[in-house]
Amino acid sequence: MAAADEQASDPQVIALGRTVERTARRVGDLDTLLAQLAADVTALARARTPAGSGGVGEDERGVRSWLLGAGPDGDPEQARADLGDLVGWLGRVFLRYPGAVLPSCWLWHPAVVEELWWLRGAHADAYDPEAGSWLRVGDWHDRQLPGVLRRLTTAVGGCELALHIEGAEAARPPAVVPLAGYADALADSWISAGATHAPPAPNGAQLDEAQRHDRAQHHR
Repeated sequence: MAAADEQASDPQVIALGRTVERTARRVGDLDTLLAQLAADVTALARARTPAGSGGVGEDERGVRSWLLGAGPDGDPEQARADLGDLVGWLGRVFLRYPGAVLPSCWLWHPAVVEELWWLRGAHADAYDPEAGSWLRVGDWHDRQLPGVLRRLTTAVGGCELALHIEGAEAARPPAVVPLAGYADALADSWISAGATHAPPAPNGAQLDEAQRHDRAQHHR
């Protein structure tokens, strides 16, 4: 008994015991920290991928535009996946609402696809289990959905697929950016002249190109 008491009062034993206690507390703190980090990673992953969306509208660069994904640098496989997701959502959600109608040629209107694409993404965000809220859900119903329906009516009106045959008005290519070839020259002029000076006067070639563009716009 005396030996045990003597050992218990040994400064080295006491110091060792305190070290063990501190180590145990640190291990416990590390376990808590690791659990919190795991929860944070899960929350971030859910915030980047809305529930049930399959990552709609987002990738490592953030929110994606349907229009910006078009062209030679686009990913056909991604485009097919995006449209497949959008088609499924249109049937499950969009077309359930009164006044939500689609013309037969909606896929032939890139602006319509873009409108529906962001509306679908906004719907996923509103109902996201982590970042969503009833306030965002209400905003989707009160503002976003009616806004898209109104713009779709303006954009396509009574258009139909038959109007997209070759030579028809709806089959024309999109408008080009007017006088785009002079952008560099105008940029240099703005920098050298400063914001307080008027832009340079247009030359004859620029006026001719502008006139051709304006005539084409008038006949669109």
